[in-house]
Amino acid sequence: MGARVNLKYREQDHVVEVLDRTHVRVDGSIVELARDGSGMVRFVNGPPGPAWIAASDDRRWVFFDGQVYEIEVTTATSPRRGTRHHGSLTAPMPATVRQILVAPGAKVARGDTVIILEAMKMELPVRAPANGVIESVHCREGELVQPGVPLVEIDEG
Repeated sequence: MGARVNLKYREQDHVVEVLDRTHVRVDGSIVELARDGSGMVRFVNGPPGPAWIAASDDRRWVFFDGQVYEIEVTTATSPRRGTRHHGSLTAPMPATVRQILVAPGAKVARGDTVIILEAMKMELPVRAPANGVIESVHCREGELVQPGVPLVEIDEG
């Protein structure tokens, strides 16, 4: 495993390192994960609430507290790639678009819910990661969407 990433959560920056399938190190503290087999995990001794994880090849998407975090798993021999779809919001896992709350040209603030997805009978709000203006919307209500595919483009400039 050994993936290491810097994440921002509730206005604070954190260093997260994946140790194995059931443990991560967050800012130097070990956090145990409980998995249910559907892609959902709970933090046994960490932040409250569920998280969902989807994977494809060397990419992982973690949906937690309304944010999608994309993690690239690298090894010493694998080349590093840039983040795909910069300024894009994507689904954390296969999901159905239940509601689109924005349109092109709309101003959004960091944390605003822009789309509500449904997966595994749960609503998943997708929130703006920063202040910006909606450039485009690439999905429709009722559409089944896949992880990593851009749903909304945000101009953060």
